[in-house]
Amino acid sequence: MRPNLLWRMAKPVAFRAVPLASGAAIRATGRPFTQPAMLRPHVGGHRYGWTHYGVMIPDLPEPHRYFSTMVIAGLPGATALDNDAGVTTSPRDTVTVSVSTAAPEAAFYRSYSMANECQLRPDGSLLDFGGDVVIEGAYPNLQVSVRAGDFTAELRLRCTDQVVWFARTPVYDHISLAVEYEGWVGVGSERTEVSGVGTFEYAACLGLHGVLDRGLSDGAKVPLDFFTYQVIGIDDRTHLLLADVHVVGEPLVTMAYHRSLGGPTWATHQNVRFEVTEYAAETTVDPYGNEMRLPVRFTWAAGEDLVVHGVVDSPPRFGVGRGYIVGYRCQGSFQGQAFDSRGYMEYIDCEAANRAAPDFRVTPARTG
Repeated sequence: MRPNLLWRMAKPVAFRAVPLASGAAIRATGRPFTQPAMLRPHVGGHRYGWTHYGVMIPDLPEPHRYFSTMVIAGLPGATALDNDAGVTTSPRDTVTVSVSTAAPEAAFYRSYSMANECQLRPDGSLLDFGGDVVIEGAYPNLQVSVRAGDFTAELRLRCTDQVVWFARTPVYDHISLAVEYEGWVGVGSERTEVSGVGTFEYAACLGLHGVLDRGLSDGAKVPLDFFTYQVIGIDDRTHLLLADVHVVGEPLVTMAYHRSLGGPTWATHQNVRFEVTEYAAETTVDPYGNEMRLPVRFTWAAGEDLVVHGVVDSPPRFGVGRGYIVGYRCQGSFQGQAFDSRGYMEYIDCEAANRAAPDFRVTPARTG
């Protein structure tokens, strides 16, 4: 869907503003986190039309491989992130929740009415999504509980003050806190004890549905049409955080962060490249009948500092906007130090290039 004239006119402004926003985010990343009061849900908000909570662990033992809790409260009003078919009462009142691992039957997705089916305290100390998924507590101590049929989990999180800011602006804040976790993840009667380092993520953003609480055509939405966010567990204390965001088919911002508990965080929003080198032969169909072709092999590079080669080895789980969550195996190096590890991927592809077409070439020709 071609974006309307307003968004086509706004595109050059957005691209010029990115370097300023990137600089603010990187500078804030170098300081300890001191704003726990910001971690609020903004239910029915107008300044912040949507909020996001997430817990991501990239490297669980078999059969789980990764753990994800993904909450988007209020539709953002963006092409890749809006799941219009999941709207309950209205876009502003709808929250989508997914939890998954790679284990068989370890996947849950549902949309709720925040007003009618959830208990969300204004201070964020209790986020209860229909009793299926609950996030509770106060920084720095949080707990995640999952009771989704046979898929269950109890994780205790201790947040550190090591924060990555992906965005820090008057209209959009997005952070990732390093956390130490312990607990268990289970399917049926089988439980796996887990502990280690993960991420707790929060975002609040001005959204179109905060202003206009009704359905919008794709052409009227923010033309964010490609998104991937990934977390790689380099070792038991160190993560890579990687993101690639496109607007109208062009990269808007691509980011790379290297964060180790107790150490400095390396960050860049320049010369970062994500490339899919092989797509799945078959498309994946979501619960609403929409097709998407997902990656099988891919690479990341950031100048001479970073290279990653990844291979997806987990079933796709629908549950982030209009896209999927998967786990993968990867090898690479950061500033000369090699690693062989696991990663977690969020992936949404709604670009005009129809990669879901039957004749799409799944191993793109290389250029240059």
